[in-house]
Amino acid sequence: MLRSLNAQQVGYWLSWVAMLSRVTSLIYALGILFFYPHPIIAARTSTLLVLWAVVAFYTLGLVITLFIRADRWLRSTPFLVFDTLLVLTIVNLAGGGYRNIFSLYSLIPTVTTALSLPSADKPIRRAALFLGVVITSTVGFGFSLYLDGYTLPVIIEYRQVDEVMLRGASYWVTGGLLAALAAMMIAWQHSRDRANALREQAAVEEERRRIATDIHDGVLSQLSALGRRAEYASLLLAEDPKAAEEEMLRVVALASEVHEGIRWIVRALRQDPAQLTLGGELTRIVDRFRRNTDLAVELKLPPNEPQVPVDTIRHLGYIVTEALTNVWKHAGVAQATVVVRRVNGQATVQVTDEGKGFNLLEIGSGRAGMGLANMRERTQEIGGEINIRSSIGNGTQVTVNVPLVGHRNEI
Repeated sequence: MLRSLNAQQVGYWLSWVAMLSRVTSLIYALGILFFYPHPIIAARTSTLLVLWAVVAFYTLGLVITLFIRADRWLRSTPFLVFDTLLVLTIVNLAGGGYRNIFSLYSLIPTVTTALSLPSADKPIRRAALFLGVVITSTVGFGFSLYLDGYTLPVIIEYRQVDEVMLRGASYWVTGGLLAALAAMMIAWQHSRDRANALREQAAVEEERRRIATDIHDGVLSQLSALGRRAEYASLLLAEDPKAAEEEMLRVVALASEVHEGIRWIVRALRQDPAQLTLGGELTRIVDRFRRNTDLAVELKLPPNEPQVPVDTIRHLGYIVTEALTNVWKHAGVAQATVVVRRVNGQATVQVTDEGKGFNLLEIGSGRAGMGLANMRERTQEIGGEINIRSSIGNGTQVTVNVPLVGHRNEI
C-alpha cells in the first residue's frame, strides 16, 4: 500500500513535475534553434543562443534548489511573481512574434503556479495569484507580438489569426486544465484528512471502551476481591492467626496485581497502544527492577521485534514482573536474565536465575504459590504455554511461549 503524503510532500513532487516541464521546454527551444529554423529565428541565432544560455543557467539553479529540498521557496509568492516577470522579459528580448522559441517556456510560470495550489497555505490567495499569472503571461506575450510589429491589422492581413490565437489561448487552456487538476487534488486531500480524522476518532473511542473494560473487569473486580479478603483476614486474626497470615499474603499479592493494572492503564492513556511493543514493555520493567532493587537484570532481545497483540504484551509484562519479584525475594541471588526469542511463529520469553531454587511439589497456597498460579492463568488467557523448571540449589527457569500476530496457536 502506498504511503500517504502530506501537503508539503505533494508540493515537493509537483515542483519536480513543473521543473521537468521547464527542462523539456528548454530542450524544445534548442531543437527549434538548430534544426531547420524559420528565417525569422535563423536571423537572430546569436542573440537567441545567449538568451538560451542565460535561461539554462537560471533553470540549473532552480534544479539545484529543488535538489537541496528548498522547494518551499520555489512555491512562494515572491518567486512566482519574479519567475513570471523574468520569463516574459526573456520572451520579449527573444522576439520573433508567434514563432518565439521561448513561447513554450513562457507557459512554465502558469504550470508552476497551478501545481503549487495543493500545497498552498491559503488556497484562495494562491488562486488569485494564479489568475494574475495567467493574465500577465497572456498580456506579456501579446506585448512581444506588438514589439515585433504584429499589430491586429498585420495579423489579419497575413492570415495569422489562428497561430496567434492558438499561442495566446495556450496560457488559459493549460492553466485551466492544471487548475482543475489542482482542485481535484485539494478535494482529495480534504477527503483524506477527514477520513483520517474519523479513523482517529474511532480509535480513540475504541481505546476508551477498552480502558473502561479493563477498569471494570480488572481493577474494580480486583479491588472488590481485595476488600473481601482483607475483611476475611481481619475476622481470622483472633481465631486463627496462621490462616490470617496466609490470607494477608493473598491480600498483598492481589494489591500488587491491582497496582500493576492501574500502572498499565495510566500508561495506555498516555501512549498510543499501537506503539506499545514487547521489547519496550520488558525494557521498562527491567529498568524499574534495576532502579528499585539490588537485582541486576540482563535483558536480551532479538534483532527483529516479535509482533504480539497488545493484550499479550500486558499479560507477559505481569508474568515477567512476578517472576523477577520471586527472584528478588526468594532466590538469594543478585542477578537474573530475561531472554526473548522468536521461534516457529511463536515468541518465547524466559526468566532465569541461578539461585536457591525450590521444589514445585512443596509450593502451597502462600504468596509464591499464588504467584505461580497467576502466571499460569495469565498464560492461558493469551493462548500460550508456560513451563516452570526449578529444583533445590539449581535455580529457576520460567519459560512462556505465545503465538505471534498472524500465527495460529498450535500448542
